[in-house]
Amino acid sequence: MMSEDYEGATAGRVLVYDDNETVKFPAQFREAMGAKNGLMVLVHKDRLIKIFPLEDKEVRFLSVEIKKLTNDFLTQLSQVFKSAGLVDLLFSTGVCLRGTRCYYECYFNPGQLTNTEVELRDELAALEGVSMVHIDKVSS
Repeated sequence: MMSEDYEGATAGRVLVYDDNETVKFPAQFREAMGAKNGLMVLVHKDRLIKIFPLEDKEVRFLSVEIKKLTNDFLTQLSQVFKSAGLVDLLFSTGVCLRGTRCYYECYFNPGQLTNTEVELRDELAALEGVSMVHIDKVSS
C-alpha cells in the first residue's frame, strides 16, 4: 500500500493470486468504498478487474447478443430499460468479437425492476437483430 498519509486521486496495492481464491482486501479500501459488499467484474478484452460498492447483495447479469451494436439498438435498449424501471446500472459494456458476434452486457440490482425478469427478457428478445438474451443471478 502507498503511504498512509498520502491523499491523492488513487490508491494502489499489489495482489498475490494463489490457488485458495483468497484475496486480502485492505481495510482502507473497504472504508473508502463505503459499503460492506462489492461487485467484482472482470472485463475480458482489457484484462481489467473493476469493483463496485453494493448496498444490496442481489445482483443480476444481463447479456444480449446482437448482430450489430448500433446507436439505434442502444436507443431501443434504453427505452426498454426505462419502461422496465432499470435506470441505475452497476456496470455496462458493449463489445463486438471478431466482427460477427456483438454483446451488450450489464449488471443491475433486480429490486429496481417494475417488470418481471421474464418480461424484460421477452422485450429485449423482440428487438431487431437480437439473437439471445440471458439473465442470471450473480453469485457471491
